[in-house]
Formats: sequence, C-alpha cells, structure tokens
Amino acid sequence: DFTLRKGTIEDLFLSYEIRKNAMFKYISECKGWDEEKEMQGHIDDFNTEVMQIIEVKSKPVGVFENVIEDGYIHIHGLYILDEFQNHEIGCRVMENIVITADTEKKSILLQVLKVNHKAKSFYERIGFKVCNETEQHFQMIYHFSDK
Repeated sequence: DFTLRKGTIEDLFLSYEIRKNAMFKYISECKGWDEEKEMQGHIDDFNTEVMQIIEVKSKPVGVFENVIEDGYIHIHGLYILDEFQNHEIGCRVMENIVITADTEKKSILLQVLKVNHKAKSFYERIGFKVCNETEQHFQMIYHFSDK
C-alpha cells in the first residue's frame, strides 16, 4: 500500500532523483541526458503546490504532480522508482485521479515522450487517447464519463 504526502522544499533533490530514475532512459534516447540542464530544468519547474511524494512504508518511491487549470486536470508528472514499478502504484494513483475527474466532470490532460511506449500503453489502458502530438511527445486526454 502507498500514501501521498504534499511535497516540500526539502524534496527538491529527492524528486529529481526519482524523476531521473524513471526518465533517464527515455530522455537519453530522444534528446540526450545533460545532467546540468536536467537539474536546472527541475529547479526551474519545482513547485511544491503541485507535487506529492508517493511513499510505501514511509519510504519515498515516487512523485506525482498535477494541477487544475482551465477546467482540466493537468498531470505534470507521475514517476515511480524502477524497483516499485509494476506494483500497481501508478495505476492506483491514476484511478484516484480518474474518479476525481468523473466526479468533478473534468477531463485530464498529460503528455508522454514518444519513445516511452510503456507509459503510452499504461495511459491508454486507463482510457486516455492521443489528442495531439509534437515532435517528441504524444499529448493525451481522458474525457470524464457522463454516468
């Protein structure tokens, strides 16, 4: 089982290491990993208002970032450490967001790197569809259901 806690300024380097663990392979493949640029980008984008740390038995194992803007839930990141992937953590985090989206009648937007086939398949299984693409990303949407 896992818990979510609000990110704090003390999580700057922890969240970077979790993101690096999850994304190094994909970013390296599509544009090359530049440690200095990636760290600076992380510092520039770091926002404790949108960040939650995913913990298992009080151990940080992931980062989840989302915000509501323009009537949409925007997922800015879902990163799970390698050793905790395929344990249904990301799936359960997203299930909770989908329930929120359906309850609040909001669609969810996110993007995945085109080289990250695993993430794209994961989101498609949940019900996301590609709605646009850039040179490096698939932009995906989940439309709330009118049940």
